[in-house]
Amino acid sequence: MITILSGSPRKNSNTLRVAKAIQNHIQRLSNEEAAHVIDFNQFDIPSMNAGRVDPNNLTKFQANLFNSCKESDLIFVLTPEYNWFPSAEIIQMVHTMAAPAFKDMWNNKVFATCGTSNGRGGRMPAVQLSYTINKILNVFNCESMVSPKIFESQFTDKALDENGLSLGNTEFMAGLEAFVAFNLKLKNRWRNTEN
Repeated sequence: MITILSGSPRKNSNTLRVAKAIQNHIQRLSNEEAAHVIDFNQFDIPSMNAGRVDPNNLTKFQANLFNSCKESDLIFVLTPEYNWFPSAEIIQMVHTMAAPAFKDMWNNKVFATCGTSNGRGGRMPAVQLSYTINKILNVFNCESMVSPKIFESQFTDKALDENGLSLGNTEFMAGLEAFVAFNLKLKNRWRNTEN
């Protein structure tokens, strides 16, 4: 299974467009791969000063997030770029769920990061997330890896419609498809399903 985290709280966001485009491309490549999108528009993880997440009493969103990541071999982590940083929701997820009770969502995985923008942006949050996830894997001694191949989704609303379908920018689509293909191959190698 593959999980795609669409880390924008906005309804019908550019980040969700990219998540759907990744999901569409995975389905075109293989009917055997299930790709599940988690839309952070439903996000309900409280900030650290507002309470804790009880691993034995998760909300519907929290349970969906945890279980989907736990069952996945490959997790795409997408975030909009807000002033050179990942979204507050992605950061809050890391603050809360990078904990021993949630180790199963980090262990035995390949993580691939993507930053989205409606202009020229996306690189910094994707790089920052790769550093952060590597730190989590190190601290919890997870047998996982962060992919070296990131994707910067620039001018997203001019490249993808609300269903993640191409608006005709062949260069954008070639980059997106290369990102997906690389990380599927990396996942297969990591999981010893390809030589």
